[in-house]
Amino acid sequence: MNAIQVRSPARFHEIASALPQASSSTLSETLHALDVARLVVRRDLSAAAGPHTLYTLTPSGAKLLDRLRRLLQEVQSP
Repeated sequence: MNAIQVRSPARFHEIASALPQASSSTLSETLHALDVARLVVRRDLSAAAGPHTLYTLTPSGAKLLDRLRRLLQEVQSP
């Protein structure tokens, strides 16, 4: 979700580049689950350069990401 927010809107290959440890199938499954949960919006577009897919966070996804970041900061604080 962070990779999507940083690049918003983000293409699949941009997200994959930010998460090199994730296989493309795992990333696809995760993005699908986030879409079903309505935490991201997937838009399939056609362009002169060829079809591509863009991902953006929904307001709920952005809110969840913000809360997760705050939780992580609390856990990491001495």
